[in-house]
Amino acid sequence: MTPGIIRTAARVLRRRPALLGFPALGLLAVAVVPAVAWLPLLRGVWHRVEDGGAPSPAQWGAVALVLWTASALSGLCTAALLHSVHELLDGRRPPLRASLAATGRRLPTLLSWGLLSLLLGSVLRTGESLAGLATLFDLLGFSWSLLTFFVLPVIVVEGAGLPASLRRSLALGRHVLGRWVVGGLRLFLVTALVALGTLAALILAVESDSTSVLFASLAAVAAVLLLVAVVRSAASGIYRMSLYREAVASATLAEAARVAAPAAGRSGR
Repeated sequence: MTPGIIRTAARVLRRRPALLGFPALGLLAVAVVPAVAWLPLLRGVWHRVEDGGAPSPAQWGAVALVLWTASALSGLCTAALLHSVHELLDGRRPPLRASLAATGRRLPTLLSWGLLSLLLGSVLRTGESLAGLATLFDLLGFSWSLLTFFVLPVIVVEGAGLPASLRRSLALGRHVLGRWVVGGLRLFLVTALVALGTLAALILAVESDSTSVLFASLAAVAAVLLLVAVVRSAASGIYRMSLYREAVASATLAEAARVAAPAAGRSGR
């Protein structure tokens, strides 16, 4: 039985703290790509919207390209994290660059997955804002999360294509659905408690009437929130890989029992 998400992540990160570098790189990519694209691409879109106009098709395409690039780079970092965790849980300790190289060998499938998840995610978020359809799209979003939870581990470990990875992810998800939900709730609660603590510290700093204390508190809060985002992303990836391994073991045992049952029946006769 896999331990809880907090203990699992803590155990793995104690053995390999450098794993935090992968989610940090992913967050950096999400921040840097739009910043780099601001002058040549996004500033024109912003000015057009400010003037009351709608972006042109070319501008919409540029925005989509920026979003896809940032999403793809973040996804590659997550895939590299999953590869490192899988190797570590198998008793190996390859250099981090080896995980990046292994991820690079899955690049076409990972880019296709990034595009598909970005498109469907945008559709689901748009649907959630429609009056009378929010609940339906919330349920669709949850179903999509369940279907795709193991897509990245399947791509990284098994090297499957995108359609096969979606089917495999759904099949494996049935074995650990309850643990996935409980682990996600625990991670959310811990993150929320830390965020509330930093917010309380910021409120106290505002009430101190000291400018230096306020700016120091703002810097500290920003640093804590960034660290929480990195650790949360790493913990989620570690737990996902550990659940994937548990689901694979459960599926293998179930398949072995299914194959053995007819043979046992024949020998009994």
